[in-house]
Amino acid sequence: MELQLTPVWFIALPLLVAFASPLWVRLQLLMPLLFAVPLLLLVLAISLVPVVRAAPLLETIVIAPPLGIHLHLDAAALVMLILFNLAGALMAAFLWLGDTEPYLRGRQPFILIMLLITGCTGMVLTGDLFNLYVFLEIAGVSAYALSALRRDRGALEAGLKYLIIGSVAAVFFLFAVVLIYLQTGQLNMAAVASDFAGIPAPMQALIGLLLLVGLGIKAELFPFNFWVPDIYRGSDPATAALFSGILVKAFIFVLFHLVFLLLADPDVARAWLMGLGALTMLVAELVALRQQDLRRMLAYSSLGQVGLIVLALGFASEATTAGALFHMVNHTLVKLLLFFVAALMLRRVLSLRLGDLHGIGHRMPVATGLFVLGSLAVLGLPPLSGFISKLWILKGFAAAQLFWPIALILLAALIEAAYYFRWIKVFYDTDPAKAHPGIMAGPVQGAPVYLPLLLIGGLLLLFGVAPFLLEVSFVEGAQSLLAREATLEQVLGARL
Repeated sequence: MELQLTPVWFIALPLLVAFASPLWVRLQLLMPLLFAVPLLLLVLAISLVPVVRAAPLLETIVIAPPLGIHLHLDAAALVMLILFNLAGALMAAFLWLGDTEPYLRGRQPFILIMLLITGCTGMVLTGDLFNLYVFLEIAGVSAYALSALRRDRGALEAGLKYLIIGSVAAVFFLFAVVLIYLQTGQLNMAAVASDFAGIPAPMQALIGLLLLVGLGIKAELFPFNFWVPDIYRGSDPATAALFSGILVKAFIFVLFHLVFLLLADPDVARAWLMGLGALTMLVAELVALRQQDLRRMLAYSSLGQVGLIVLALGFASEATTAGALFHMVNHTLVKLLLFFVAALMLRRVLSLRLGDLHGIGHRMPVATGLFVLGSLAVLGLPPLSGFISKLWILKGFAAAQLFWPIALILLAALIEAAYYFRWIKVFYDTDPAKAHPGIMAGPVQGAPVYLPLLLIGGLLLLFGVAPFLLEVSFVEGAQSLLAREATLEQVLGARL
C-alpha cells in the first residue's frame, strides 16, 4: 500500500512520537528518535520539492463548517519546513553527542522539543485561523516550559516572563480571530481574505492593530521585544537557539502570510512594517554594543537580524522577499552555531560574562574558531552565505530606487562589526592580568559534539559559494508568498 503524499505527516509524526514517549523511555530511544524524526521529515520535505514545484499540496478535513483543518503546502511553506526540521535535527545531534545537562536529555525536554517543532510546522502549514491559534499555543506553551527547564532562579524567572508575555500576545491574536469570524462568518484564511475587503474600515483597522500587537510580540518586533533578552539570558543557550532559529521565524512567516493574504493591496501595510523592521534593527544593534553577557548580546543581535528580515519582507517585492527567505535560513544556521558555542563555553567556563572569557580562544580553539565563522556570517562577509542573502536584499532595494534601507542596513552592519569584533578580541586576548583561571571549572567536551557545529559551518560556506543551489527555491517561495490571487484560486477552487 502506497503512502499518500500529504502535509499531515509533518504534524502527525512528531505528535505521535511525542505522545508515545513512555515507550521510548523504556526502550532508551529518546535521543535517537529526537534526532531521527526531524531528519526523516527533512528528507521527506526535500523529496517534495519537485511535487510542490508543480502544484501546492492541499489537505482539507471538514469537521463542522466553518470549523475544519486545512493544510496548504506551497513553495514558501516548504522552505520553512526544511528549515525547521534541519534546525531540529542539528539541535538533537548537539544534545545527543554532547555531555549535556540531564534536564535537556529526559522525557520532558523530548516532548517539549517535539511539540515546539510541531507547533511551528502547523503555523506555516495551516490555512485556518482557529487552527493557527491552536498551533501558536502549542509552540508557545512548549517554549515557556523549555525556557524554565533548568529550574534555577534565572530559568524560572525567564519561564514566568515568557508565559505572561506570550499569553498576552495570544489574547490579542485570539480577539482578532473572534472579530474576523463575527464579521465574515469564516475561519478559512482564503475565505476570510475574499471577504475581508467588505469589512468596515474601522473594524479592519482594529483587527489589523490586534494582529500587529499579538504577532509583533511573538515575532519580537520593536517596541514589543523588551522581554526577549531576559528570556535568552535565563534559558539554556541550546534552547535559546531553538527560539531564535525556529520559533521566531514561524511567527514572522505567519505575520507576513496574513498580511499578503488578507490585504488585496499590501502597500497599505508596507510603511508600518518597514518602519517597525528598521526600528527593530537599529535599536537592537545599538543596544547590543553595551552588553556584557554573551547570551544577551546574541539576543540583541538576533533582534537586529529579525528587523532586517521584516524590513525586506515588508517591501513586498520578489527580490527582497527572496532575499529575506534566504536570510531566514542563514540567520537560523548562524544563531544555532553561535548559541551552541555559547553553551559549550558555559559548560567549560561556568560564566558568559565578557570579563570571564578573556583568552578562551586559546583554551577552546575549535569552539572559538566556529564563533568567529558565525560572526563573519552575521556581518555578511564573503564567501559566507550571509553575504549573498544581504546582497539580494540590497539589490532588491536598489532596483526599486529605494536607498534609505540600503544605508540603514550598511550602518547596522558596521555596528555589528564593532561589537562582534569586541568579543572576538577578548576571546583571543593574551594578557594574563585579564584572565580568570579560577572560574575554569567545567568538564572538557568530547570531539563528537563539534560535528553538528562543523556541519553548520560547512553549510554557511557552501551556500555562500554556491547560492544557485537554493536560488530557485527562494524565488519560488517569494512568488508563492506574494501571489494572493493564485492562493485564493487554489484553496477556494479546491473547497468547491
